[in-house]
Amino acid sequence: MDSAPRARSFGSGFPRTSDAETGGARLASVVIRNATSLTTLRWLFLALVLATTAAAISRLFNILRVDDLTWLETAYLVLVAILFTWISASFWIAALGAYARWRGLADFTLERPQDAGPSASRTALLFPVRNEDTARLVAGIRTVCESVRAEGLGEFFDVYILSDSNEQASITAETAGWQTLQTGEGPNVYYRHREDNTGKKAGNIAEFCRNWGALYDYMVVLDADSLMTGDTLASLVRLMDVNPRTALIQVAPQLVGRDSLFARIQQFTSSVYGPLYATGLSLLQGPGGNYWGHNAIIRIQPFMDHCGLPELHGPAPLGGEILSHDFVEAALLRRAGWHLHLVTDLEGSYEEPPPTLIDFLIRDRRWCQGNLQHLQLILGQGFRTESRGHFFNGVMSYVSSPLWLAMLIVSVFVIANQPHIAPVIYIGRYPVLAFGLSHTFDFAVLVLSMVVLLYGPKFLALALLLRDPAARAAHGGGWNATASVLLEAVFSTLLAPISMLSQSAFVVRIMLGETKGWGAQFRGERQLHIAVIARAFAIHTLVGVGAAVAIHLWLPASLWWFIPLLAGPILSIPLVRLTSSTPAGLAARRLGLFITPGETGRIGVVDRVRALTAA
Repeated sequence: MDSAPRARSFGSGFPRTSDAETGGARLASVVIRNATSLTTLRWLFLALVLATTAAAISRLFNILRVDDLTWLETAYLVLVAILFTWISASFWIAALGAYARWRGLADFTLERPQDAGPSASRTALLFPVRNEDTARLVAGIRTVCESVRAEGLGEFFDVYILSDSNEQASITAETAGWQTLQTGEGPNVYYRHREDNTGKKAGNIAEFCRNWGALYDYMVVLDADSLMTGDTLASLVRLMDVNPRTALIQVAPQLVGRDSLFARIQQFTSSVYGPLYATGLSLLQGPGGNYWGHNAIIRIQPFMDHCGLPELHGPAPLGGEILSHDFVEAALLRRAGWHLHLVTDLEGSYEEPPPTLIDFLIRDRRWCQGNLQHLQLILGQGFRTESRGHFFNGVMSYVSSPLWLAMLIVSVFVIANQPHIAPVIYIGRYPVLAFGLSHTFDFAVLVLSMVVLLYGPKFLALALLLRDPAARAAHGGGWNATASVLLEAVFSTLLAPISMLSQSAFVVRIMLGETKGWGAQFRGERQLHIAVIARAFAIHTLVGVGAAVAIHLWLPASLWWFIPLLAGPILSIPLVRLTSSTPAGLAARRLGLFITPGETGRIGVVDRVRALTAA
């Protein structure tokens, strides 16, 4: 089924294709002016990360080398070095973001429009869907269309529902929902259903580009649960107009719209912590940004010219069809010389989080396979350094979990094998007895350093929130926001080891050849049955209890060091039961906990979607 207009031919009559050349001289001066600043910033960031890691590893080395390094201690030192570098990088990105938001800085390599006048560029809003909740989908599209009309821009935007659904009930509902969107006012809404799911979402968008891409300057890719305001869409179009060498601008979406306790915690972290990381990342990336697959505006012609996806060498799961296509499309655009930016000074971009930890991990399993495929592309021919960095970052976001697990296991054996000798320190190459010191103190300093790196960004974000009266009010007030940050830190401490065990299992299974499909994501609220939770997390409980018993029998004096790591897996079943509860989430809201701007009347489109979905 196909309601959309046909383009005359692929690429023909594509408007504004010469903008990249006519604006080249103007943009070149901006790039030259900012190149030194961006390079300096990147070198400063690298120096901070390496200095932080070197300080920690040198202290650990001084502890371990008392009786010469064994192979086990060497492995422990290497694992700590890798993971300390990883968390140091995350900390300094957040610290940079905190400084930038305090000083009101943004990506200085992206030129801003000098006026806020309307643009004559044509933009398609794409909603690729497959067996989604049609009521929520239609409510979201209607809300976006209303917001665009409120800006007086309905004639410059068209909406495309690109259906890959294979369930007849979904197809029927989509068709009926599309018909209700025909209001006779702009934007026009078109519906296309294709029988063949070739290429999945990437193939769906590629088919749109072949058939209708030549009719538009830009496209904005949105998920079934995405929302963008008309003002944000208009701002993105104007940004693209004044940056003719920019092929893609990614907007950092905020999580909204769910009521379970797990989702509310995710929404709170997205609203409070997310801007710090996004701003720091935006400044470090400059024009070498990435694509997250949705809530981004794309210049259609370079996308059509350069973003044909290859087949990866070998069979699935690591070969064959590319699953996480967004990173690859960004790398292909960057290889062709186009700029990609992440903007963090635009609000009005939203999506919904998974309602439970189980739904989060189901999605995470698919992302894990897609990111591990990028191992083949890190050394791909012609890719820019920043694109290789994005591939590596995606791989490490999952490989870090088995590395953490391996480090914890090795640390137990290292502690057990520590010799019972007098504590010493080193002056240069020479050991000196230091009866006033102990290795416990040195280990405590290392642990405290990790705690600062892991939790420091949370309190930087809280400090920025507390100094802004509007932000305090939007998050329920200063005391409520502070209590929410402290409680979130507790929940993240408990949930992190559970995710670590799950992701470690994902990586091992994928490396052994297990592959998964890319099905529809469950997006609604649901109360998980205790039997479902027990089946999913029984192994986590057994691992936690078994590890606690073994450490108690073998290293009883060290058990308290491991309690924060073991509590989450041991309590995983009741913890997941609690966080999946919508009544628990609503109770937290009544207590003023995990409040976000979407719940204090600051985000009108969220309220509108809820009202339309309920109706």
